[in-house]
Amino acid sequence: MHNDSKSFSVKQKLINAEHNSDLDGAAWELAQYLLLHYNEIDRMKTRDLAMQCHISFSTVRRFCQSLGFDNFSDLRKAKMNNPENQYEIALDNFGRGLYEPRRLYDEILRNVWGVAHRMDWRRLRRLAEAVATARSIIVFAVRPYSFVLQEFQSQFVALNKSLFIFDDIYTRRGIIERLGSDLCLVTVSLAGGLFLAIGDELNKIAGFKTALYCPGALGREGATDCLQSYDLTFPLTLRNDAYNYLEIYGKYAVGYFFDLLLGEVIRRVGGKKQERRRTKDTRQTMFHVEHRT
Repeated sequence: MHNDSKSFSVKQKLINAEHNSDLDGAAWELAQYLLLHYNEIDRMKTRDLAMQCHISFSTVRRFCQSLGFDNFSDLRKAKMNNPENQYEIALDNFGRGLYEPRRLYDEILRNVWGVAHRMDWRRLRRLAEAVATARSIIVFAVRPYSFVLQEFQSQFVALNKSLFIFDDIYTRRGIIERLGSDLCLVTVSLAGGLFLAIGDELNKIAGFKTALYCPGALGREGATDCLQSYDLTFPLTLRNDAYNYLEIYGKYAVGYFFDLLLGEVIRRVGGKKQERRRTKDTRQTMFHVEHRT
């Protein structure tokens, strides 16, 4: 698999665009059309795409630029560099019986148990402290993990914390720069490809950096050296590190890890709030005592 940042996230960008409520009608229809005909993008021409969607060449170009591509040719080239085919993966997984209910139950249970059993709790608490004290948190992840982590993201609204889920760095430079340097950065890539895709750019960003990965898959991808730039690493050892297996069961392991992390973050944030409440109550009591005397 090629690890250029553009090719690594073509489908993710299109999915994100289709769910973007700020898009105008033409851009939304274009995103939907490209997703529905994703396997045909290799053979598409800009002229044919514009005709099929009843839009102009300039609309196609602006849409591609909003996704971080120079034009449609650049998007098509990026997609061709990424051989991933979700339909073939799903079909192969079905043939292997990976969707069979009893196997789903057993694999999910054993993988989740393995995450907890092998967890380095001191490291997890250190990450929780970094998350709790950081001004903003950025999680770099692509599907299916980015979808699972949206629930984790929603929990931070109640904590008055800014948490962002990005599928790449290059199209998010402006936002990251505005967030400043007090950041906690977490890269989630069990298969390893994302580490190579964003590694050079991530090294330019100041902040506390953490990586979640699957050791066997990372070794095959040749991305082990990328972990040296991270302050913390969490190897999630699943029962199988094949890409197709991780596509189904990896998201449950990642989701459980972030559930554990959320519990530790709430413990710290909640503890600090209780301490502030106790301090406030003590001060009020002292004030009333002094006032009466």
